[in-house]
Amino acid sequence: MKKILLFIMMALFTLGVHVIKAQNLPVKVVTNHPDFKIKVTRCEASGSTVVIDMLFTNQGSKDVEDVEVLCWSMGYPQSVAYDNEGNIYKEMSAKVSGEGDSNGNTPWFSILQDVPMKVSVTIEKVSETAERIAKLSLDVECETWGLDSDKPVIIRNIPITREDE
Repeated sequence: MKKILLFIMMALFTLGVHVIKAQNLPVKVVTNHPDFKIKVTRCEASGSTVVIDMLFTNQGSKDVEDVEVLCWSMGYPQSVAYDNEGNIYKEMSAKVSGEGDSNGNTPWFSILQDVPMKVSVTIEKVSETAERIAKLSLDVECETWGLDSDKPVIIRNIPITREDE
């Protein structure tokens, strides 16, 4: 009986350490331009829908007026997410300050110097046991910064908060 109890306690301890490690991985962001910064402010799930809120900031010396986030273009997914369980998600939409188009893309928007813009990405049909978005490859188009689908924004290790937690 003592061996079984010891085994159960060790298993719970190991599982607890795993969960702590998964949630404490640092979020890493590569924007492909030194003036373009992104801060993830929230990643929350309700059922199988995950919403990731971010702040896009222009740290350059001039306003940038030609930014767009593309989830779909000509019927093909432009942005893709992967969870820590190895699932791939291509059904997503993006909004800037609450606005998006029928394809799930943002309208063209400006990022003023040192004025953050709120951008939200919604990912559908996410596994309800996923703990984090391991990688989000986001197609941010911006001619001023030389960004397009060949240079996606990459965000890694975004922990998912669930309603019941």
